[in-house]
Amino acid sequence: MDESIKRIEFVFRNSISQDELFDAFREAIILKINDATLYKILLANPALNKDEIKLYTEKLLKEIPGSTYQLCMWTAKVFENHVEDYEQLEHAILYYTKACYHNPGSHEPYLDLIKLYNLDIELPSNKKILQIVESGTSSVIYKSKIYFALSDLFKKINDLNGASKYLALANKALETEPD
Repeated sequence: MDESIKRIEFVFRNSISQDELFDAFREAIILKINDATLYKILLANPALNKDEIKLYTEKLLKEIPGSTYQLCMWTAKVFENHVEDYEQLEHAILYYTKACYHNPGSHEPYLDLIKLYNLDIELPSNKKILQIVESGTSSVIYKSKIYFALSDLFKKINDLNGASKYLALANKALETEPD
């Protein structure tokens, strides 16, 4: 099995052939390899297009459900590397949102979503990001981290009322959060 894993990893890391990548992926699934780290290598392979990344990710989410949060975060980060393409930005938002759903107590996907906010151009995604973050924060353990990030964001977009609102919420949340 170790030799198979090494060979599959080599293909995931080095191949530029979609057929070879698919065959190695199929073999890994048949062998029931549940190592999310191995699949992260595949998802980051620059030979894959956005549709293939989504296809592989969705298959992995079904095959290794215990790694859903980790795989959604990784896939979002892969798409985040190409947010100059609006469709890639939308995919990053989608996978961060899935990560939020699968680990509602985590602040990390919300912070990553806030970083996707475009300060230069008012895009429809900006409104969507704020809606997701504002509606999901209630279940997060460390709300102050999100509120501080929102306060900074609102400062940057010159919304001082929003900035002070979130700063006050952050300070209030700090009082009740675990150490």
